Amino acid sequence: MKKRSGKSNKTKDKENKAGDETDRENPYVFKVIDETQTKNLLEQEVEEVEKSLASILQLENHSTELLEATQLDYYVSVFWWAKEQQFSVPQTSALFTAANQLLLNIKEKHMHILDNIRELKMMMSGVGAVETETPGGLDIFDSTQAKKIADYFHTTLLQHYKLYQFVFSHTQAEEIIGLDLTCELVQPADVPYPPPLTEGLPGDVWEKYVKTPPPTPLPTQESESELQARKEEAEEAKRQARLKQEEEIAQQDLILSKLSPEEIQQVVELVTKDTFKNLNAEMASRLRERENTILSRINKVHKVAST
Repeated sequence: MKKRSGKSNKTKDKENKAGDETDRENPYVFKVIDETQTKNLLEQEVEEVEKSLASILQLENHSTELLEATQLDYYVSVFWWAKEQQFSVPQTSALFTAANQLLLNIKEKHMHILDNIRELKMMMSGVGAVETETPGGLDIFDSTQAKKIADYFHTTLLQHYKLYQFVFSHTQAEEIIGLDLTCELVQPADVPYPPPLTEGLPGDVWEKYVKTPPPTPLPTQESESELQARKEEAEEAKRQARLKQEEEIAQQDLILSKLSPEEIQQVVELVTKDTFKNLNAEMASRLRERENTILSRINKVHKVAST
């Protein structure tokens, strides 16, 4: 019985060594995150996993940049789902590598959803088979686990494929928020120590009552050339005005010379008629007022005499 148990232990050791060699030869195991990082992540809570993956994958701006936030959320959800399924360390690392490859196909290669589904199918080649010539990378999972993985990618990445395409094909609009503050600085004092704050005054009061007004500018003395220039400008202005007046008089004489005596007589009659018309109306108005005044006085005299 002891010999049989010894043989069985040796067989288990050989199987474990073969499994380790298979894990090392698998192209997806410990490719993105190594063995030590995977073990540490499996022992952490979800908040710590998020911080660790952000540091490992160099997603430092995930709190402000939508692109990095989307990637980090995707990686954390994949790793946490693998932890919930109680996958082994090599299996978790292989699944994380496959998930990273599928996401990079969208981000960098802009791959169509059908091509990415074929990529996932190639990753799962060899699942459930004892030996295969071209393992896909996820052949370390059994058929049941592979079905769960396919369902997971269907309900997460593939179902929201267009949303991921949109995020990776559009740049995020930058919003710059600024705040301008106006600060009033203390004026430098002439004495070694500034005056106490209790003697401070509002700026408008100080400007109006305390501030020394600027000195009155001295009158500038004009040179002889400037005085001569101003004198010449004044004489030129007088000469231009005199010439303009002479031109107007000459123009009036020219107009009168072109008129006949009959036309001049008609113009004079029209002017005098309009002038005397207004004068007659004014004189008539004054005469009526004077007549009314005299009549009122006569009436007063009659009233006094009758009494």
